[in-house]
Amino acid sequence: MASRRDYVRSVISDALLPFTRQHLEDVVMEVLNERRVPTRTDFQDLRDTVNSLRGQVSTASSTVRRLEKRIAALEEKLS
Repeated sequence: MASRRDYVRSVISDALLPFTRQHLEDVVMEVLNERRVPTRTDFQDLRDTVNSLRGQVSTASSTVRRLEKRIAALEEKLS
């Protein structure tokens, strides 16, 4: 008897799934938007920005190192 009841419940829930799925997805998206949870796109944009800044910083730091070496060489010539 219990297996028949479970079968009927599963058939009913499977039949109702297309009707309830969209509503549940809407509720979940509404909660996520309300709480301002970052999306994948937000994380991808942040990652791209970090990678861009990382490249700029590495270029700038290598330039600073070269300038430090030149300044040290000029200071040796002066003294």
